[in-house]
Amino acid sequence: MSIELNKNTIEFIRLRCRSLVDDKSWPYFTLLGQAIGSILLILEAMYRCNGSAVFIEWQIRWDTRSLIQYTDMVSRVEHRYENVTNSQAIASSKLLSRGKLFYYKALIRAYTSCLKVCDVNMANSSWTANHLRKLIKRDVKIVYPPCDTVALREFPLGGRQKTILCVAQFRPEKAHATQIEALKELQESNSVHKNAKLILLGSARNQDDLKRVETLKALAKSLGVESNVQFIVNASFDDLLYNLSTASIGINTMIDEHFGINVVEYMAAGLIPLAHASAGPLLDIIVDYNGERTGYHGHDVKDFAQRIDEIFSLDSNKDLEMRQRARNSVVERLSDKKFNEDFLQVLP
Repeated sequence: MSIELNKNTIEFIRLRCRSLVDDKSWPYFTLLGQAIGSILLILEAMYRCNGSAVFIEWQIRWDTRSLIQYTDMVSRVEHRYENVTNSQAIASSKLLSRGKLFYYKALIRAYTSCLKVCDVNMANSSWTANHLRKLIKRDVKIVYPPCDTVALREFPLGGRQKTILCVAQFRPEKAHATQIEALKELQESNSVHKNAKLILLGSARNQDDLKRVETLKALAKSLGVESNVQFIVNASFDDLLYNLSTASIGINTMIDEHFGINVVEYMAAGLIPLAHASAGPLLDIIVDYNGERTGYHGHDVKDFAQRIDEIFSLDSNKDLEMRQRARNSVVERLSDKKFNEDFLQVLP
């Protein structure tokens, strides 16, 4: 938004091994396949960088998100809970569950060994850092990701529409269905919100994501809230900025979001944030500022509906005060400048 780039100093190189880190290439033993694929991908990138002095790999691989959630993943497998990362076929089989536990533990040992050879270990949130500390038994520095808030903080705080905005890719873990169901619960519990609108704005990476959008549309129709839910797929940057400048609530229902950069953007843009009570949004982002609240957390559909009702029912002065606190909080703590300072400070 406020970043200026010199096109003469930037070169994009398409990597031929990119498909090797796609989960579609590894329908079984996905973590192991992506681990091998990431090694080959990085070797290709380094070879094609022609001996550049600095190489930054910013792609989350080995399904690192899953490995950092190791404790939670093992618990789900041990208790044989069906989940996005634990299919019904495995959850229903004692033998397969035991095999998967062995597989996870072998991978995590290899992953931990890699982390231990690093001179400095950094994490992007308290939740992630705590998981890594348990694995490697050493200190992990927390460096929050940079968020360009310069343009967002110019948006007006007042005059907001009765709209709930979700900015997220249409991936299963983003739990968009929870938001649609919460909207239905909101309208059933309080008819004054019958005109409230939910906007789902995000990118679709592939055909699976597009199918997911159609499934969500069908859900909205079956719940009778079709006219209150708007989908903006692969939105333009202008569409994103417009909705951030006009919506009232910014919602994120993903469980265990490592950080949650979209929540930071909500707050900088003047929205009141509502996120799942876990990981980054709980511990690092939607936290008190000068001893006062900057947003809300929820656990389930009913919880989210109640929080939305509470936000829409705020007194106008309290509403504006919370929006201002939320903005001040992230501008002070999570800016590009703060990232640069913190990053350089932890380097050896």
